[in-house]
Amino acid sequence: MPTERTRSEYRLALVVEPAAASFGALTVRLIERGDRVAAAQLLLSAYRGTIDDEGEDDEAALDAIDHYFTHIIWPSSFVVLDGMQLVAMSLVVIVDEHHYIDPVATASSHKGRGIGRAAVTESLRSLASTGVVDVGATITDGNTASERLFAGLGFARVGEWV
Repeated sequence: MPTERTRSEYRLALVVEPAAASFGALTVRLIERGDRVAAAQLLLSAYRGTIDDEGEDDEAALDAIDHYFTHIIWPSSFVVLDGMQLVAMSLVVIVDEHHYIDPVATASSHKGRGIGRAAVTESLRSLASTGVVDVGATITDGNTASERLFAGLGFARVGEWV
């Protein structure tokens, strides 16, 4: 049975458009509806063995992606590909009239290379270019990789996510 987890909210005031992200030999593009299955597999890979792992299976991951696909801001949601493999994504949703980066996922085989950060940076650049000045994120408490990623981009914890 999964342990009860808490999440915190983080916010960033977008006063300057972030510098372009570096992807090296990887490809970045907007997410597409055809990425549904690959995005679900990415969620499973990214969460497996982490604090966010709730033992999801393929069907639960597809359900999660379907939910995100009904809420995401398509022009600000990006994927990163290594060849034909989806290895990272940064999706943007609106909750209570506020923009949030949720979820961010990096394939376990590509963690620790800054790819998730680069994907989030692309989402932030897109949002800034459309005039968005405030962005949030919700992070599971104890997910130190995500806490470091967002703190490194200038996000500050504002309290518990309710």
